[in-house]
Amino acid sequence: MTKELPSRREAAGAAAGADPWEVRAVPAALALLAALFLQGLIFIGESSQTSDEAAHIAAGYSYLKTADFRLNPEHPPLIKEWAALPLLFFDLQFPWGPLWNQAEEWNIGRIFVHENRVPNDTILLFGRLPILLLSLVLGWFLFRWGRTLFGARGALLSLALYVFDPNVVAHSSLVTTDLGVTLFMFLAVYALWAWSERPSPGLLLACGLTVGGAFASKFTSFWLLPILVALLTALFAGRAPLPLRPWSRQVDAPAAPLARRAAGLVLWASCVALLAFLVVALTYAGAGIGSYLVGLARGLRHSGVGHNAYLMGKYSEDGWWYYFLYAYLIKTPLGTLLIVAASLLSLALWRRIRLKDELFLWIPIALVVLITCLWKVNIGLRHLLPIYPFLYLAAGRLVTPLRAGSSGAGRRWRAPLAAGFVVACLGWNVIEAARIAPYHLAYFNELVGGPANGHLHLLDSNLDWGQSSKALRRYVEAENLPLIYCAYSGNADPWYYGVRYQYAPGSGNLDNAKQRPVRVPDGLPREVLAVSAMVLHSVHFTDTEVWAPLRRQKPIAMPGYSFLVYDITRNAEAHAYIAALYLSFGMDDLADYEAHRTLRLDPKNPVALAVLDKLKENIARPDFPGG
Repeated sequence: MTKELPSRREAAGAAAGADPWEVRAVPAALALLAALFLQGLIFIGESSQTSDEAAHIAAGYSYLKTADFRLNPEHPPLIKEWAALPLLFFDLQFPWGPLWNQAEEWNIGRIFVHENRVPNDTILLFGRLPILLLSLVLGWFLFRWGRTLFGARGALLSLALYVFDPNVVAHSSLVTTDLGVTLFMFLAVYALWAWSERPSPGLLLACGLTVGGAFASKFTSFWLLPILVALLTALFAGRAPLPLRPWSRQVDAPAAPLARRAAGLVLWASCVALLAFLVVALTYAGAGIGSYLVGLARGLRHSGVGHNAYLMGKYSEDGWWYYFLYAYLIKTPLGTLLIVAASLLSLALWRRIRLKDELFLWIPIALVVLITCLWKVNIGLRHLLPIYPFLYLAAGRLVTPLRAGSSGAGRRWRAPLAAGFVVACLGWNVIEAARIAPYHLAYFNELVGGPANGHLHLLDSNLDWGQSSKALRRYVEAENLPLIYCAYSGNADPWYYGVRYQYAPGSGNLDNAKQRPVRVPDGLPREVLAVSAMVLHSVHFTDTEVWAPLRRQKPIAMPGYSFLVYDITRNAEAHAYIAALYLSFGMDDLADYEAHRTLRLDPKNPVALAVLDKLKENIARPDFPGG
């Protein structure tokens, strides 16, 4: 039968004087957080804008300037406002006028970030740094709670797993809402745990503010509600001591313990609900709760309808129940997977546990995993991010037996063996983090052959979120390619990052690229076609076979792991296929240009001849739709 231990606070205090790691814990934690900050800076400097960032930055800036929340209502404002706060100190232009009147968030974001007085890299840097700061705060509280639960060694293990996870690094360095909601959900559970240990008005206030912060960050924060209900139920059923002195004098002795617990939990829930409401209202600057409800309705509609998704060559709008589990399995460093598995094993075998603490760690994990298994929006592991700090916190248990769990002859071999296992796994993680830098977003582990094979398994924000334009530019410069073909997926035209290219059918906010009169001329010594992984697998196309012939070819390079580059020098078949693609997308001028280029390479090419015949029909019948 499981034996429960004394208070964690008492155990932690007793251990502080006995364990030399306790003395070095804070400097070591700060060093780890510095490593996270450095990795984040590297990622920020080397990553172009991802799909949603410009809209989030522009929306946050407009909220702060006008208290008007028309842009990007599908996400609450707090994280966007936080990210845009440093930009108030720059002399920036904002595209008011027709675009603002029409709430054109994507074009407003593009113009605001990439066509401003201040360079786009500067705007992105100062928008991303506040998110990185939130990640450092999360790391610090992960360490603090871990130190209380499992001592200094356990806390440092948890923090190291967090710091050297490429997924954490990537999403800590982007202007999105995922890291923010992860922070506030974690802090809300931590605050409830601390309040259950020693109730106080300050901890009650912390609970309310953090729950409100979660609700004001992202609508998936509503996943927090069943988590809190389950934890409160566990506290009540477990007869947790929650004293409330003013009420305890007013109840009969036999019923006093039950009444105090019930009253304490009701008071907690009421105060937290009120505080959370006030936080959400403040983030909307008094504009009313209507804007929040509009955004929530959009989020619920999106969740109900689903989203175009890709998994191992399959396509779906309803998703797969195992999508997030599979994503976690192949995008998490193997060292972390081994440590988490060993921690689960230790939980089953090690009898010295405190049940309440384990419930506070595993209930959030279990419920978020369950919800995501039922969720239709399968577009990225980032939506599973809220379980990460809880998983890594629970993993800290693994090193607790090194200082307290075993004795005698068993300790002489178990402790070194366990220590060697942990050090080897962490070393593996550090090497993996160094190898993938600065392309942390595209990380895949060895189970699928690494990031080069990632596009065969997962896409979207798991791999290709439009972040690799700088990597493509470096490749183009290194290969001395003045002009290329490019089929890009995203909302930040690679042209903004110095990539000179002829547009090939892609996806995203690329109207400028489509209209740009750029053509790859004859006579170049090398011609290459760069295709985003999202385009290659045609995730956002009605016809998922649009680029299928290219999937059977081997790329010559993979800049950032999300672009695949193909050599099409003097390849008549490739040019003919591109001409046919232009025609099917209604881009007649480019279709005509590529068809004639093809015929100069192969005068009898049947595809090029068919394209030209079709174009003649289009001219004869102007109302005939291309494709």
